[in-house]
Amino acid sequence: MPQRIDVTIFWENDSMSFHSMYTTEIEDMIINYYFDQALLFTFVDVEIIKEWLWDMYCKEPEKIVVDSIKY
Repeated sequence: MPQRIDVTIFWENDSMSFHSMYTTEIEDMIINYYFDQALLFTFVDVEIIKEWLWDMYCKEPEKIVVDSIKY
């Protein structure tokens, strides 16, 4: 399980922001969107991260780029 996933979020009108997801947030995302336990080697699709951030910020991101994954 990663300790941290860093992403860049691209919004409308060429604005962007950065977000770091830590282990507890990653586990919550997996439980809520995959309805499964967060296992050691659980694959998380970028679209799931996009949906998670959409729900957190209450607006749809144009694009999500994973910058780094720290184990």
